[in-house]
Amino acid sequence: PEAKQPAQAKDEAGGCASLAAEAAGKGGGARKRRRRGKAGAASATEETEAMHTTNAAVTNTILVNPLTPLAVNEANALRKALRIYVYGNDVPPPVQSAHDLAARYDLKPALARNILSAGYHELTRVQMQAIPAFLNGRELLACAPTGSGKTAAFLIPLLSLLMKAKAKGAGPRSIILVPTQELGRQIYREVMKLSKGAKLKAGVLSKKLCAVATQAAGAGDKKGGLGGYDVLVCTPLRLVALVRKQAIDLHGVGQLIMDEADKLLDLGFLEQVDEVISACTATAVQRCLFSATMLPAIEELADTVLRQPVRVVVGEKNAAAETVEQKLVFVGREDGKMVALRQMIKQGIQPPVLIFVQSKERALELFHQLVYDGLRVDVIHADRSQAQRDEIVDQFRLGKVWVLIATELMARGMDFKGVQLVLNFDFPQSTVSYIHRIGRTGRAGRPGKAITYFTEADVEQLRSIANVLKASGCEVPDWMLKLKASLRRDEKRRRAVAPISRKSIYKPMRHAEAKGGA
Repeated sequence: PEAKQPAQAKDEAGGCASLAAEAAGKGGGARKRRRRGKAGAASATEETEAMHTTNAAVTNTILVNPLTPLAVNEANALRKALRIYVYGNDVPPPVQSAHDLAARYDLKPALARNILSAGYHELTRVQMQAIPAFLNGRELLACAPTGSGKTAAFLIPLLSLLMKAKAKGAGPRSIILVPTQELGRQIYREVMKLSKGAKLKAGVLSKKLCAVATQAAGAGDKKGGLGGYDVLVCTPLRLVALVRKQAIDLHGVGQLIMDEADKLLDLGFLEQVDEVISACTATAVQRCLFSATMLPAIEELADTVLRQPVRVVVGEKNAAAETVEQKLVFVGREDGKMVALRQMIKQGIQPPVLIFVQSKERALELFHQLVYDGLRVDVIHADRSQAQRDEIVDQFRLGKVWVLIATELMARGMDFKGVQLVLNFDFPQSTVSYIHRIGRTGRAGRPGKAITYFTEADVEQLRSIANVLKASGCEVPDWMLKLKASLRRDEKRRRAVAPISRKSIYKPMRHAEAKGGA
């Protein structure tokens, strides 16, 4: 999981210089920046200048002394070298190591030990800047590549603040919102590792816990059965259901964190998230958003949620990790996918392998094709029970399942150790989907490989994915980059929700055919 990734920040930034030069050399191409609905243009050069001018002084923070001009210059030089871009006023300087962090912010001994036990001797780039901002009480919008340690970037400062403050109010002290239960359970495991030895209570808002809270509220318990929790990890739907039943009190929530924030602020979750924000009525509630991708419209919406936030962007925004070797493979028509996959299996694959398809029906079809090929394969999708999904994920983590076939359910935030290959059997529905899918490999500086099959029907969307490959430093044929954008913006949005219809992966044999073949 992310909290156990001992990434070396300098190695992580190693391949970035060419991308920075490319961005700076595009003739001053403007990049839009939005702040509370106001649009403005800022070139790549202006972005760098903003990074240099933002640290003139540090006030209203928990730092003992304000930064000297020398310290400001050193902080800016470090950010420039590692391509950490920050926006906002009075941004605290980055920290480079766990020892530095513990000394500067007086971390509790138990937390300091747990951080070192998890391998965080050197912090990743997003951790270097996000943790100080969080600990200084700033609201935060952080965008960093998949596998860069974002989970620890919010858990470490959150746990530090909780350990130092006394519990107040009748409800949970902090809320972590996530789009899926699988991601919630993963974050919960990291909370338990980093809080070992501390008297903190954490939990995932499961169906069972919801029932307990509802029953307690019905019996007149003001705390609703959830008052003793320091950290509560929730999906929006379940949390909102309790809020509407008045079975949970969010008035005492001091920190509200949204992981995979761009997904949570999308239309599917937006109304529920807005209800949660409204229910967290404490005047000093601190809101922090983290994601690997952040489109302009979502970023603008985030501005309406946050108050004078610190923005942290690591590397190229909306790009894949440089540690992933990416490849686009033309297979002709749908039938060519199974031919290409079986050829790849015959040549030899190194598990664990994660295969993405666009629907649960296709996931089951592909499973029935591969289960008879002697592979230890399983399939996960939304129609499986939570217990079944948890068991499959555990089996995949333990290496008992070599190949896992998944839908978009597993594309967000899930961290599997050592995934060697991500195969996009079906072409991703958007660039955001692509970045999150292939982000399941190449995590914490480890090398990974991502292969994407495309057919004649996928060529219309090919250029946008090819641009992601180029921004990540991968070789891309010129003809792909020169393709004309044939899809209108509304059609792209439609396909992101409802992908194109595809021919079945297999056709079941009729009984007579099966008997005759035998």
